[in-house]
Amino acid sequence: MKISIVITVLESYMIVKRQIKHFKSLDLPDNIEIIFIDDGSDPPISFPNHRLKNFNIYPTGDKRPWSQACARNLGAKIAEGEFLLMTDIDHILTREAIATVENFTGDKMRFSRAYAVLDKHGKINQKPKTLFKYGLSRQHYKRRGLSAIRHTNTFAMRRSIYFEIGGYPERFCNRPKGGNKGDRTFYNQYKKHFLDGKCEPEVVGPQILTYPGLPLDPLGVFHKLKRYPKGTPLR
Repeated sequence: MKISIVITVLESYMIVKRQIKHFKSLDLPDNIEIIFIDDGSDPPISFPNHRLKNFNIYPTGDKRPWSQACARNLGAKIAEGEFLLMTDIDHILTREAIATVENFTGDKMRFSRAYAVLDKHGKINQKPKTLFKYGLSRQHYKRRGLSAIRHTNTFAMRRSIYFEIGGYPERFCNRPKGGNKGDRTFYNQYKKHFLDGKCEPEVVGPQILTYPGLPLDPLGVFHKLKRYPKGTPLR
C-alpha cells in the first residue's frame, strides 16, 4: 500500500456522504486506502452501501472534547500505507494532489489551499455565489479571490517518520483549543527532527481545497466543536 488517506470526523454526516461520492469519482488505484476515524459521533457514522474500494470507518468511541490527536494516532496505527495523507473532513483532496503523493520520494509534503465545496453529488463547486452561502467573506473574495492560507494539519508524511517524531501529542486532548496546539506542536516536532538531520525538509505540493466559513458554518453542515454545554468541566 502506497498511501493511507486518514480523515478524522465527528458527526458531519452530510459532508461524509459527499466525501464518499467525491472519492468514488476519483477512481483511485488499489494502492491507496481511505480511512475515516469516527471520533465519537452519536449515532456512529455508518454508510454500509458505500461501494467505495479500500474504504473503512473506524469508531474511537471517545466522547471527550478535543480528542482529534488521539483519533489521528489511531488512524496512523491502523494505516498500511508507506505514506500518510492526513486531513480534515472540511478539506477536499484533488486527484492531482493524491497523484503527486503517489510519486513522492521525500519525507513530508504540505499543500496550498483554495476554497471550494462539494455538492450533493460529490462534485467540486467553486462558484463564488455558492461559496458566499457557505460563509466565504465577500471582502476576502475581493482581496484574495478563492485562495486560502495553508493549514499545518493537512500533509503527506512517511508513516515511519510520523512515529519517529512521536505522532500527535495526546496531552492536548480534552483541552479547549487543544487541536490548534496539537497541530503546532506536531509541526515543530517534525521541524526539530529535520534540524537534527533525521529527515528531509518538507516540500510544497499542489493545491487542495477547503470549505469556507468555518468555524461559523452558516448552513449547519458540520458538527459543533463544543461537545458539551457551556460550563461542563473538562475531566
